[in-house]
Amino acid sequence: MTTFQTPDLFQPRDSRLTVLSFGGGQDSTALLELYINDAGFRERYAPRDFMVVMSDTGDEYPETYSHVEETRLRCLAKGIEFHFLTADMGFHSESWQSLKHFYRTKGTIGSKAYPKTCTDRLKIQPIYRFLEQWLSDRYGVSCNRKKGIREFAATHGKINVMLGIAKGEERRVAAPDTNPNRWYRESILNLYPLIDLGMDRAACQQFISSLGRAVPPPSNCRSCPWLSLEELKYLRRFEPAHLNEWIALEAAKIEKHRHKESVIVTSKSGPQVVNRNYGVFGLDLLPKKIEEATAKFLSWSDEQIKQYRMSHGHCVATAY
Repeated sequence: MTTFQTPDLFQPRDSRLTVLSFGGGQDSTALLELYINDAGFRERYAPRDFMVVMSDTGDEYPETYSHVEETRLRCLAKGIEFHFLTADMGFHSESWQSLKHFYRTKGTIGSKAYPKTCTDRLKIQPIYRFLEQWLSDRYGVSCNRKKGIREFAATHGKINVMLGIAKGEERRVAAPDTNPNRWYRESILNLYPLIDLGMDRAACQQFISSLGRAVPPPSNCRSCPWLSLEELKYLRRFEPAHLNEWIALEAAKIEKHRHKESVIVTSKSGPQVVNRNYGVFGLDLLPKKIEEATAKFLSWSDEQIKQYRMSHGHCVATAY
């Protein structure tokens, strides 16, 4: 038998606010251009208040920072609110001012062997701290540990958060009811327009190009342990100073944690001594992986390396 849920008569039918979580790359740029150029898109996904916000990781490529500034100016010309949250604005935590700031102050390094927390600490958390402050300033709600976000949602409907996840990346979509935070479950509705519209990475690039606009590179942290050997080769050829600094940070972490190189663990086969002093790629340290990347892609031209980076990216699941 079919059952029907009684509607909440006090819950607004339409959301007052849509926020584009801007990453500075191709997918979120395509979403912004869809909003600017397509009235039907605006009516469907952001019919009322609209805002663009991005949180700085402190570790983006120079081309990404240039694109962010161009985007700020484009939004200004179109009358769209654009907010780029840098660490000096107070929305980043004291420990996570930037990716490399965390590595330096904590004597650690991002590694494939560790849980991935950087996206949450550097991108997601600062955005929602800012959002509550913005809602307090704009609508007069509270600003206290997400109470204001819940107040706004209760009065004006859930906040639509538009995310640049493309077709082919459906596995990155999380079910709303799995978020551990009650305020989030009650206040936020994630939108995935690129999946709805069937737009993958190549389609986003083609759409941006069709408007006569330059296609930005993927937005990925330079010091990310999930980058590919091809991207490591890119750093070696085009960002050597950054790569050398990353190598030094890894070396400092390894030296600090020498005591973890002979850890006794117990398994079904009995106690054994293992090395738990991990670097970026685990026990294979950056110099070794750089040698591997150099040998594997020795014949690649500058153009091949640049084209790979434009069509891939370690923070996304689609490529062409």
